[in-house]
Amino acid sequence: MTNNRTIIFPFLLIFLLSGPFGAMAQGTRKTTKPLPAAGTIKVKVLVVIQDPVVPGEGNKRLHEVFKTPGYSFSWHNPEELMKAYRDTLNSVSHGAVKYEIVKVINDDLFFTKIRGTDSLLRKEQVISLLREPQWQTFRSKGTSFDYNAFIQHYGLCEMRDKGEINEVWVWSFPYCGMWESTFAGKGAFWLNSEPVEGTTCEDLLTVMGLNYEREMSLALESYGHRVESVMKQVYGRWDNKAAGKNNWELFTTIESHNPGGGHIGNIHFPVNGESDYDYKNKKVVNTFADVWKYYPGMSAEAGRQVDCAEWQCSHLGYMCWWYRHLPHFAGLNKLDGHLNNWWHYVVDYNAAVRLENQLKTSHVKRK
Repeated sequence: MTNNRTIIFPFLLIFLLSGPFGAMAQGTRKTTKPLPAAGTIKVKVLVVIQDPVVPGEGNKRLHEVFKTPGYSFSWHNPEELMKAYRDTLNSVSHGAVKYEIVKVINDDLFFTKIRGTDSLLRKEQVISLLREPQWQTFRSKGTSFDYNAFIQHYGLCEMRDKGEINEVWVWSFPYCGMWESTFAGKGAFWLNSEPVEGTTCEDLLTVMGLNYEREMSLALESYGHRVESVMKQVYGRWDNKAAGKNNWELFTTIESHNPGGGHIGNIHFPVNGESDYDYKNKKVVNTFADVWKYYPGMSAEAGRQVDCAEWQCSHLGYMCWWYRHLPHFAGLNKLDGHLNNWWHYVVDYNAAVRLENQLKTSHVKRK
């Protein structure tokens, strides 16, 4: 979990931007209407909230008592963040996914360690360390998160393998030591962090580490890095300067990669971006974003000019604009052999690969 600070918190704002979509994949054809949307995938989430009541503070919880040294903004209610996160992901997916929170655990337990130590921090220790001026211990020594102990304590592998849950969201305090996203289970790969080794999970379990110090748009950014990791795995490469770009590389192409030929962008760089987090850049560039709504049959239509006004020059606006362009359609792209619904890979990679193989087999038999 990174520690970039953002003060404004418009988490209840759900951007209903249809947004433009982008240029041609190699060998694609022109279409006049989008393909049917893929069927909705229900994603069952277990949420763990590490926000205990602080003794002596009038029944207030951690997020209500503490502030980040050097900043005046208040932390955010994780219960509200959780709901806004769920609703926003459901909204921007065009119905491709429906996140359902099946269980919420409010717990005093922490699975955080000070680096170089073996013991988990108790609630009283976390509170004491947050009361230190400038958070000296956290900042000088750092922290880590014991994923194995966490997964074992709650029986998460058993729940995942029985189909009771698909993934886990953890809302915790700054310096809890978690990665933004990580995988556990057989066949786990890089998910913006190294996978958790030594669990009993048969299927892949996604664990999102989310920070209630930060506004909801930062949680969407964490999810976006998860998408980037998965799509690189699907396509086997992510090189925006490569000749003969694959569809993922086309999707994330920005102006600086290919002047006049940008598409959507990546999580840190919008199509007109010139540096990390450049969401307020008013530079006008050409984008081939509009025909991503016809994926995979994208046409050779001319691009159009955009600047940050396209996503209301905000972090939340860009996150929603970016997600709304992800392909979410039924069927298989016969040209590259991958599903037209990229959300499927993100929320259940193994099931998506199985469906991909089934559709390929059916296509071969029809021939």
